[in-house]
Amino acid sequence: MRLRIWMVVLVTMVVSITLVMPAAAKMKINIGSTYGPDAPAHFGQVKFKELVEQRSRGEMEVLIHVGGAMGGERDVFEAMSAGGLEMGAMGPGDVTLFFPKWSVYENPYVLRDADHFWKFWNGPVGKEVNDMVLKERGVMTAGMLYRGARYLTANKPIRTPADVKGLKLRLPENKAWIKIWESLGALPVVVAFPEVYMALKTGVADGQENPMESIWSYKFYEAQKYLIATKHVYSVCKYQMSKKWFDTLKPDEQQLILQAWKDATEYANKLAMDFDTKLLTDLQSKGMTLIQPDLPAFQKAVQPAMAELNRTVWIPGLYERVQAIK
Repeated sequence: MRLRIWMVVLVTMVVSITLVMPAAAKMKINIGSTYGPDAPAHFGQVKFKELVEQRSRGEMEVLIHVGGAMGGERDVFEAMSAGGLEMGAMGPGDVTLFFPKWSVYENPYVLRDADHFWKFWNGPVGKEVNDMVLKERGVMTAGMLYRGARYLTANKPIRTPADVKGLKLRLPENKAWIKIWESLGALPVVVAFPEVYMALKTGVADGQENPMESIWSYKFYEAQKYLIATKHVYSVCKYQMSKKWFDTLKPDEQQLILQAWKDATEYANKLAMDFDTKLLTDLQSKGMTLIQPDLPAFQKAVQPAMAELNRTVWIPGLYERVQAIK
């Protein structure tokens, strides 16, 4: 009898201890995103979150900090590099801000179209760029998303390079772009991306340039009248990770993360191609007037500035290697 009582007491103690012990903490994974909630780049992150939480059976939790809540591209990249942020979803700032001599591909009329874009990024030159970022700053690229061509927007019609003269044009922190647009007579205004909308609304800038998904997602159509199809750059979104953080994971966790990004990127790229076509109609329905500018004139007008950058800034031969991709 006494033995039975002690057994009951013992079992009760074990159950009590089990009940008061905290459940194993979830692994929290933060993504610093510079994209708005209506962009394919954001939908890709949502799909990644869904896949990771499902495949980890709830042991991992993904937190998406949308719309520049954790800062612009410089802030997100530096945080990943230092190991203070697990992941980021951003544009080409990893190279244009930190390795400008490699940034040839992100300049006007270097990448010709979507086909050239993918041949570059899926080929040896694009891999070389991403491997360099990993080696130099410890930031891994887990997925590449097509964002479409960059369009100019303004509150006056722009059809030729001469129409750009005097335009207060918002640009990111990119010295090459500033030099190129200055050569056309624009007056560059450097504004962090999360602040672009207010810069346009308040007149700090009277024009900007971005892929249509950004123009739509951030409602730039509320502050801009004309959508000008300059298609001067074919932009990329990169889903990236801190190597310092990634190296703390177990091999099976690493594989889960990599596969989830692969699947989520494929999903987002399918959306992006359809989304780009739809947005052309949607932006016009919001009151924007589409202008088809003189593209050969723009391509010719930027060549002197591009030639100077090729001589003085970019890695010798890189411009030619990118253009040679067929």
